[in-house]
Amino acid sequence: MEHKKRLEELNKEALEKLEEYIATKGAAAGEHHETIGVAKDKWQKAWNEFLETLLVLEKLEI
Repeated sequence: MEHKKRLEELNKEALEKLEEYIATKGAAAGEHHETIGVAKDKWQKAWNEFLETLLVLEKLEI
């Protein structure tokens, strides 16, 4: 379970750093803002799939 906490911390840190980076670059134009939003959504979907995979591996005790 400790590894899950560490992975959650890494995910949270990555998203925070992304937000900080975006803030330093100023406001994005409409199209770029959309692209950033889509990328963040993809990141979250991939993260959720990764967690689901970890759950399956835990059930299989691998």
